[in-house]
Amino acid sequence: MIALVVGLLGIVGAYAGVLLGLTSPLAPMAMAIGSTAVLAGIAQLAIVRRGRATPRLARTVRWVFGAMGCGFVGVLLMPAPVAGGPLLFGLPRATAILLLVTGALPLLALPVAYARAFDDEVMPAPEPRDDA
Repeated sequence: MIALVVGLLGIVGAYAGVLLGLTSPLAPMAMAIGSTAVLAGIAQLAIVRRGRATPRLARTVRWVFGAMGCGFVGVLLMPAPVAGGPLLFGLPRATAILLLVTGALPLLALPVAYARAFDDEVMPAPEPRDDA
């Protein structure tokens, strides 16, 4: 819940900065970190079972969204790509990092983690039947 609120405040701050005409490089950073925190907060809310976060899924969600935040910030701190500059997988480095870290990583890691933890952490234990 904290990540969700902090993320929403970051997004509001980024929009406010742009609407007020501030040219600070902090607005894109606030938007990147805020949107990642909102996604992480929603994911954390989604994995709560019986009043607590499921441990393996919570760890994976934190790791994936931490990597996403680092990917966004890293791309924002990179110099602008130039023609003939270095490529990564045939794409400019910033584009490749965005596609891999913020696109492919959550797309692959989160469903696999959910599937691995489903029986132990997600599916509730069957209630004992009283056939007597």
